[in-house]
Amino acid sequence: MDSLTPPAPPQPQNTEDDCFPPKNVLCRHDEEPHLQNYDWISTMPDDILIEILSLMTISEAAMTGFLSTRWRHVWKKIDHLILDSYTFGMQELEKSRYHENTLLWNDVATKFVHKVNGLLHSRYGNKIKELIIRFPLTSAHASNLDHWIESAIVASTEKLFLDLDNKCCKEGCTICVKGTKAASEPYDFLLGPIFNGRADSLDELTLFNCSIGTMPANMSGFSYLKSLLLARVSIVDETVSSIMSNCCALEIMVLQYCHQLVHLTASHARLQILVVQFCKSLVSICIRADNLESFAYMGYKINIECERAQFLEMLHVYFVNKDDCPLDFISAFPKLPKLEFLVIQFPTCLQVYRVLQHASRFAGLTTIMLVLMKPWKEGISSVAYVLKSAPLIEYFGLHGCCKLHQNTQLNITWPEDLILARLYTIIIGGFSGEFELMELVYFLLRSTPALDVFEIDTRSMEPWLARSNEDKLQDEMRRRYAREMAYAHLVPKVPSTVKFHII
Repeated sequence: MDSLTPPAPPQPQNTEDDCFPPKNVLCRHDEEPHLQNYDWISTMPDDILIEILSLMTISEAAMTGFLSTRWRHVWKKIDHLILDSYTFGMQELEKSRYHENTLLWNDVATKFVHKVNGLLHSRYGNKIKELIIRFPLTSAHASNLDHWIESAIVASTEKLFLDLDNKCCKEGCTICVKGTKAASEPYDFLLGPIFNGRADSLDELTLFNCSIGTMPANMSGFSYLKSLLLARVSIVDETVSSIMSNCCALEIMVLQYCHQLVHLTASHARLQILVVQFCKSLVSICIRADNLESFAYMGYKINIECERAQFLEMLHVYFVNKDDCPLDFISAFPKLPKLEFLVIQFPTCLQVYRVLQHASRFAGLTTIMLVLMKPWKEGISSVAYVLKSAPLIEYFGLHGCCKLHQNTQLNITWPEDLILARLYTIIIGGFSGEFELMELVYFLLRSTPALDVFEIDTRSMEPWLARSNEDKLQDEMRRRYAREMAYAHLVPKVPSTVKFHII
């Protein structure tokens, strides 16, 4: 540039108005009309569109097929399917029992079956990672259920969830239990003919309210199954043993309300989690799982046999009979060198001498959670002796019985000179302002110099929706009283360095 040429004037800095194009270059309707209403969403990759559609129900996603040719088949590639009454906008059957209105049930069930058949047919050839079918169907729909399971296998399904539970009928409904009509009998899940040699992609199987018959001794096809949950399933001991011997990769086994089980044997080299809940005919459990890390049992007292438990880290024991002591159940295990997490439900008060009998079991625990089904009154001191037996404890939780009762002065004897040096979190749930829990809190505050988090939770474990209006009103009164007691008597006792919450 010539040195005599004057320099160009400085350019003004960008302002907010500069972010918009000049008016004379704005898109005019007569110049580029296709840019005004351009479908930018349709230009996205299929993966993103499928992710968006997966946030809808499958029925809503299917309706997007009418938008354009671009969208016509995208919804068919959704690989997580939840098929239930809500998905199809259908009437809920839980409002009446099957045997009270069979015509209504049959009509709605038939519509549901047709909708599922049509949906699976339209998706034929597309992979399904997870298939959830949640609808109260019975043996009357066996051929359709077989077809759906067959479709899941062909689609290389990884997670199959089949919930046929008739939730409107309570446990022990005499009419349903009789099963006089074939239409009301549970669906028979045929493991052999359906799965044999063809279910290598399946790693999670969940079944509700069906039956499982005899399983072939050398059946293949479950080599990758890692998790099996059976709830309200009619199954016998021999079939469970056969399943375990054929599922070489099994890591999680959950059995709930399987009332035909009597002598359960859990024998598996890779089993890590075993849960057995409310199987009312169960007499004994034999555990032969060297790598078991977590075991939970809920129900009546049974015989427990366990050869080795060197890796057991978590143990949950819930007893329902008031004469049974869960600590006796725990002592049936061999040495538990890795046990750190213990949850126990006590149907009645725990005596101090019981704690002293089993004190060695608590030596390595870092987490203890206790559930009280009844008020313990003076017996609440047993809790302190449990904690005294666990010098490494860091987290302590206790859930009260959620009963509003008259406070009375109690003569509670606490262990002397107890310091829980590592305990930094305390959660008291089901708090109702009862005197014994107030005294327990005072004792814990005196014994925990490292306490960091302290929480009082007045909520009950019972689901809110399952209660009557009268129960809800009484519970609101109980919680209001509990919060008043906590604010009036506990808040002044809590050190300022502790994070204190009242719910």
